[in-house]
Amino acid sequence: MKEIKISALGLLLGLGLLLLNAFGVSNPTSPDKTTRPDAITRHISILKSGKAQEKAAAAYWLGQQHIAAASAVHPLVDLLGDTSEVDPLRYRSNPFPGKMTLGEEAAAALVNIGHPSIDELIRVLKNSPLAEARKNAAWALGALHDTGATTQI
Repeated sequence: MKEIKISALGLLLGLGLLLLNAFGVSNPTSPDKTTRPDAITRHISILKSGKAQEKAAAAYWLGQQHIAAASAVHPLVDLLGDTSEVDPLRYRSNPFPGKMTLGEEAAAALVNIGHPSIDELIRVLKNSPLAEARKNAAWALGALHDTGATTQI
């Protein structure tokens, strides 16, 4: 009788662990494979057609997705020379003090995306006729170097 009680207790504990693992809280930092690509595509389209403030918010969001937003590198690079002022208080939880430009926000997003940005940033630094784009590319490359992303080359 005692053996049956121990077996039943073990079975109940195992079942309880199974239920906790199967129905527990999902990891909020893991990507949602069904919506993330759609969200990234939607934010990339904002980079191409939105107003400066909307583009800056989209660039910031894409940067927060890190390497998952590697498909946004080209549209972000296209914004590096944009000198439109944006207000980061409207979309950042911890904004830099003061205003910044759309090109600066794009550069920050490229830094967060990381290694996939390097070749395009080097291309801009070498070839862009826009001084602002070259300045933002140089800053981003320096920031990427500081993070260690350039050591993977």
